[in-house]
Amino acid sequence: MKKAKLLMTFAAAAIGVGTTASLTSCGTFEGILLWGPAEHEAVYQALWADFIEAHPEYADIEFQYGSNGDAGAYDNLAVDVQSGASLYTFANDQLANIVRIGAAAALNEEDSKWIEENHTQAANDAGKIEGKYYGFPVSADNGYVFCYSKDAFVGTSVWDEEKDSLKEGYTFRDLYKALDERGTGSDGQNWSNGLVLWPAGSAWYESGVFFGTGGDYSIKFDSEGKQESAECWFGYTEENGVKDYTIGLEAARCMVNSYTNEDGSVSKHFMFSADERPAYNDLVTQYIVAKDQPLAGIVSWNNGSVFGSAENGWGDDYRATVLPTLESDTAQLDGTGKKYTWKTFGGYKLMGINPYSAFARKDPQNLSILRELAKFLTGKDASMARFETSGLGPSNLEAQADEKVQASPFLSALADQYALTDKEGNNIGYRVQDSTPTNFWDPIATFGRNLFENINAKTDNGYGSVESIKTTLENLQSDIELATK
Repeated sequence: MKKAKLLMTFAAAAIGVGTTASLTSCGTFEGILLWGPAEHEAVYQALWADFIEAHPEYADIEFQYGSNGDAGAYDNLAVDVQSGASLYTFANDQLANIVRIGAAAALNEEDSKWIEENHTQAANDAGKIEGKYYGFPVSADNGYVFCYSKDAFVGTSVWDEEKDSLKEGYTFRDLYKALDERGTGSDGQNWSNGLVLWPAGSAWYESGVFFGTGGDYSIKFDSEGKQESAECWFGYTEENGVKDYTIGLEAARCMVNSYTNEDGSVSKHFMFSADERPAYNDLVTQYIVAKDQPLAGIVSWNNGSVFGSAENGWGDDYRATVLPTLESDTAQLDGTGKKYTWKTFGGYKLMGINPYSAFARKDPQNLSILRELAKFLTGKDASMARFETSGLGPSNLEAQADEKVQASPFLSALADQYALTDKEGNNIGYRVQDSTPTNFWDPIATFGRNLFENINAKTDNGYGSVESIKTTLENLQSDIELATK
């Protein structure tokens, strides 16, 4: 399929978007029904046209599109699997429940090999349960890395002139020192007052710190898809009745180190954010183009349209790289200064095949057609079509290597983050965001917010000393597991 041909087809399909936008599920429809996000309808209509051009033997198959995919896939399939889509896109944390209701066909050996050869390992892992693949990877951009302005750090002690980027293994304190050195920027920004933001009160970002120091979680579901049990190792591990708090203490130390100076005071360069009060988006808008207190860098999701904006962002100075290296030395909680790799908490979009759909049930051979179509829709050209129309970061390896994708600072940095391994070749750069415990997000967010507030105010309240925070970490772990006790 020629890319130019695809874009021409896309333009033609966009004119007729309204013809299928209201079609979601229909028990009597025996053609191929595809569910995806509403904003992708035109591109999928164009891709279907190109698929038929390449496979005229399928020209008699009717195709419909419905906007029930991604976030709503499981809820809509659970209503009636047989009336559901033949193919659908979904967030990987729905996989366990989708498989439980039988709405995702296990992929055969040939398809599994194709996935492994054509998609990034992290996205592949997201579509597996007990070694079996149930989804074709679609995207791999729902993670976070460090995004920054080159102008804030160029020429400082943290800058690698040869690589034209931040030095490998840089830390938050390295960034703060560099801002003190930088002074006035090329457009008059006072980088000596520059700010580095990471949402230390948001569980999504905090989780990666716990994963980096050895924490994890595990959940089991009953036959109805309800959480049966949950285990968590964010606070401590236990053996023979003895609790070891190393994981939680090191995570807390790394968090405190990320926003304090050696004397324990909070760095003037650190900016705190939570999911709310203060909200990430509000702070970015307020400070990214400021002159006296400009935003120099941020641990962030794929927000390139803002960061790369010439008027409201960093413009040509926009850069991104792997997450800062964490270190555990603090004035309040001691620590050895051991360093850790911060793991991004990665989410992915997948494409599933519904074996109970009307089209699949009509003829045993139709499952083969759906597998063929799913490969086509997750191949390079389809991945590039989604990227070029909506910015969705591809999981397809060929698409990731495309110069247009490589030109995205965020996507290039996220690929580097996913590729981080230890000396034995084990992944240390990401943790797949599969289903999380029922009571996962709120306790972690509360922990991060309270930790910062007490360190900033120089109070304890369960957060300011090694002994007091052990109890807090024990409560954190208990709260995450609580829903099933």
